[in-house]
Amino acid sequence: MEALYGREAEQARLAEFVGSVGRGSGALVLRGEAGIGKSALLEAAAHDARGQGLTVLTAHGIPAETRLPFGALHQLLWPLLRDGDLPAKPRETVKAALGQSSAVVPDLYGIAFAALDLLVEAAGSNPLLVVAEDAHWFDRPSADVLGFVARRLAGEPVGVLAAVRDGQTDPFTEAGLPELLLGPLPAAASQHLLEQQASDLPLRIRARILQTARGNPLALLELPAAVRQSDENETSLHSPLPTSARLERAFAARLPDIPPVTRAVLLVLAADGHCRLPELLAVAVRAGGAAIGIEAIEPAVTAGLVTADGATVRFRHPLVASAVYRNAALSDRIATHAALAAVLAAEPNRAVWHRATAAMGPDPQITADLLAFADRAVARGALSVAVDALERAATLTATDTDRAVLLLRAAELACNLPDRRTKAAALLDSTRLLDLDVRDQARRALLEELAGLRPADDPAFTRTLIGHALAAQQAGEGDLSRNLLWTAALRCWMHGSTEQLRSWFASVVEDLDPRMENGNTALVLACLQPIERGRAVLRHAARVREQSPFDPLQMSHAIAIEGLLGEFPAAVAAMAATASHMREQGRAMTLARFLSVWAGADIWVGQWDRALDNSQECERLATAIDEPVWRLMALGHRIAIAAHRSQNDEAEVLGKEILTDRHLTPYLRAVAHRALGINALTAGRPQEAFDRLARLFDPADPVHHYCIEPFTVAELADAAHAAGRLEQARTILSRVEPLTAHTTAAAFHISMNHARARLAPDREAEKALTTALATPGLADWPYHRARLHLSYGQYLRRSRRISESRPHLHLALDLLQPLGAVHWADQARNELRATGALSPDHAPAPALSALTPQELRIARLAAQGHTNRDIGQHLHMSHRTVGAHLYKIFPKLGISARSQLRTALEGALAGPPPKS
Repeated sequence: MEALYGREAEQARLAEFVGSVGRGSGALVLRGEAGIGKSALLEAAAHDARGQGLTVLTAHGIPAETRLPFGALHQLLWPLLRDGDLPAKPRETVKAALGQSSAVVPDLYGIAFAALDLLVEAAGSNPLLVVAEDAHWFDRPSADVLGFVARRLAGEPVGVLAAVRDGQTDPFTEAGLPELLLGPLPAAASQHLLEQQASDLPLRIRARILQTARGNPLALLELPAAVRQSDENETSLHSPLPTSARLERAFAARLPDIPPVTRAVLLVLAADGHCRLPELLAVAVRAGGAAIGIEAIEPAVTAGLVTADGATVRFRHPLVASAVYRNAALSDRIATHAALAAVLAAEPNRAVWHRATAAMGPDPQITADLLAFADRAVARGALSVAVDALERAATLTATDTDRAVLLLRAAELACNLPDRRTKAAALLDSTRLLDLDVRDQARRALLEELAGLRPADDPAFTRTLIGHALAAQQAGEGDLSRNLLWTAALRCWMHGSTEQLRSWFASVVEDLDPRMENGNTALVLACLQPIERGRAVLRHAARVREQSPFDPLQMSHAIAIEGLLGEFPAAVAAMAATASHMREQGRAMTLARFLSVWAGADIWVGQWDRALDNSQECERLATAIDEPVWRLMALGHRIAIAAHRSQNDEAEVLGKEILTDRHLTPYLRAVAHRALGINALTAGRPQEAFDRLARLFDPADPVHHYCIEPFTVAELADAAHAAGRLEQARTILSRVEPLTAHTTAAAFHISMNHARARLAPDREAEKALTTALATPGLADWPYHRARLHLSYGQYLRRSRRISESRPHLHLALDLLQPLGAVHWADQARNELRATGALSPDHAPAPALSALTPQELRIARLAAQGHTNRDIGQHLHMSHRTVGAHLYKIFPKLGISARSQLRTALEGALAGPPPKS
């Protein structure tokens, strides 16, 4: 293909990109104004790729398809869906999203991962280039999927080239992908191009065209024709219009010379660029009532407005479509859309938008059709398209009540979109002048909270939510009422609230359901008063486990209650299967939140490797789906794990990150301070540790949170013991002590027994330690059990009962080493030396130290029996990338087979893991 004059540098950059596709070139976005040459460069790059033997998949954005669910994705992936050699599961997932399969459709991110899987699989035998032209006009679900894929191509034999127009909304900016900005042509190139097109024009006019075009290639090609049509009058070149508007005007100037029948066909194409020639003619005939033959398109081809290849007709440039549509009479536009709706009746997803565009007032049937379209879009995971349909349907309803229902439903869906705050806010704002009934007022308040539109530190709005919940309950809207109560309770938990508000709120909930017949009631009470109501709500959770083990909703409530209150072993036992189910369904948003809860529980039961993996997966997911609070939750867990493992520098860095984040909530602030207090303790700074942890017990301190202090007393006692501040800690313990009567939660009682033992006077220490070690179920809490055995061993050694101390110290060391709890393991080792027992220093295995954090996570998952595809789903990468990592991992561990991983890691993990 010939070089593009004046674009040698850009073509060289694209050639370099195409040449590196097989080596994991990733993605590149071409960005520039209309007519600047993006399409020509893409065409040249695609030609170059085919010449090198690459597989090229293309998709072209069309304004008429921005509201068709996954229309661009259909263009892009349809060739792959017919390839029976590719994996069935991702093919079925994508087919379901395209409406070609009855399989259950996951959320948008599940679809995106399936698309990534398909592309990487297809590139396994031959590198593959994705070319996305006019990607700013992709339907939003397709654009989001392509953006997701493009961010995850490092190391894969797949490349993505996308062209977007400046000033248009697109997901590629948010994705932070590399960009090639196309500026004006150099002066010499502009002069050369103009000489080729306008050598017949006077020199002064050519100079004026150069000045006006400002290096825009399309302007240099089209403005000479515009001048000629105005009898070489240069007046039209003096208007201050931007280049795109000037070009659109230049294209519009050609339309009067086109026969009316041709203009009618062009208007159809402008209204729906997906139409092929037979459809264009059929619609034009129906709209105008006159016979039109295939020859009608020829004048437009001759005038350079369209290109025709068989039955495919395309505008030479999108600005031609805009010129045609804008310059048509309103009556002609309406007639064209009505005719399109009739001709496309067999394609309801296309026809409904034309009927809606042609509607001049309320129309119940079109509204119903748009609602059906929205339901289909939701079923396929295209929520943004459904939101647009509901918003348009709202304009075609006759009453405020119907309009409010539709706008609120649209806002509810918008709360699940990446740009939920902006979109939901606009939709909710549209309801403010409507006369809302009790139910819709409650729904609006709920959605304002879900979209993050209300200040987090406003207790008045929490009371407003509760008031709406009571009103909804009286109106017979039980589900809405329960959602409002849970949302208000979560607001109290995450953003903090006074004891007075929580106590009143709990009484309100108890009055509504005194016997806790609904699991939501128990969950709300657990959130509001985790200790004060602990005994009752844990009884409810146990009853659910006994009576309703196969009820997913009730069991989810029971697991959440156990997780909130500290029955972590029971909660963790049910979590693995639940996570697998969520991954199977591709529910990324739900999975991100669930992984955070699971990671927090795993920290308590000593599953730190899995907690770290789940925290990092949660963080990646939450970042991808714009869930900042859950990303910070995962970050808080990572700080705790690093602190427990004496990875002190990393914990401090992560702590600074979380404490300076603008999305920080009071709960997360308390979580971070607790973790940093533990970090100071394991770093050998006990005074700092005690000061940090003691703040969590002071209700007047901004880092205090009502649900954190009961689970921090053990760490406070350890810090007090090391810092010599036992009396201060005993004072705090005496204030917390009465709470033990209210709950049976294991985590609280284990923590309290540990604190009593560490803070007991010497004459009472042995009894307190043996009581703590006799806590029922302590075997399920290896970290806490190890620290108690360590404390008992230390007490016995100081009491000169050397032989009695050794079994406790050995057991402590055996439990602490596999966890990587360096601080406490070192204490156990030193105590053993002091007893005369042999306890050599244990350094991390060199093989383990050679692994990167990501390699270690992959090795752990593979050692647990997960396939490469399973690991890819966990870590959000392709299974081929997983295989490439394992290829590097094996020699580092000195093994040659997957079956040897578990043994290699068990040996290596006897010491602390490498810092990540």
